[in-house]
Parts: sequence; structure tokens; C-alpha cells
Amino acid sequence: MATVAVERPTEDIAVVRVDGEIDMVTAPALESQVAALLREKPRVLVIDLTDVRFFSSAGLAVLALAHRESDDTTELRVVADDQAVLRPMELTGLTEDLEIRPSLTAALEG
Repeated sequence: MATVAVERPTEDIAVVRVDGEIDMVTAPALESQVAALLREKPRVLVIDLTDVRFFSSAGLAVLALAHRESDDTTELRVVADDQAVLRPMELTGLTEDLEIRPSLTAALEG
């Protein structure tokens, strides 16, 4: 089970906070929120995975899609500090494509 919540710390920054497990059952909720926010074109979109305990290939697919769909108007940042999330991203090479930050504070600082 996972919860996905959207926060707007400023008008041009959107944060998607995820808590729980991202798998094939829960990834569509994350994908839906990320896609909706990308259509709004915030200056910065942060996907905060700090509280994710399990991260499957379905979660990786959401991040890859977000990376492809973000354009010059939206800077995508991912918050991850746990090996449960970082290791799958490292194995697939996503850490080379995504801007990974160790904390939400670091992601919001730019």
C-alpha cells in the first residue's frame, strides 16, 4: 500500500510525496499524479521517495516516464536516500539521467 500526496510549497514548485511501497498495484496512482503535474508545467517537480520502503520496476517506469515527459520548462528532481530505492535506480542507470537529492530540503534549495 502507498499514499501519494501533492504539496505546493510555492506557486512554481510541486512536490509529490510517496509513503509506502511502489509496485504494479500502487504505481498507477503515482504516475497519474506526476502526469497531471507535468501538464501544469511547474518550474520544479520534486518526487519525494524518502518514505518508500519497496520500489519495484513499476516505480522505475514512472520515473523514466517523468524524465521523458519533463521538458525545458520543468526541472525534475527525485529525493531518495535509502538503498531500497537507490539501488534499483543505480542498476538501471536512472541515477545518471535523474537529478537525485538526499533530502526534500536539498531538492527545494535548487
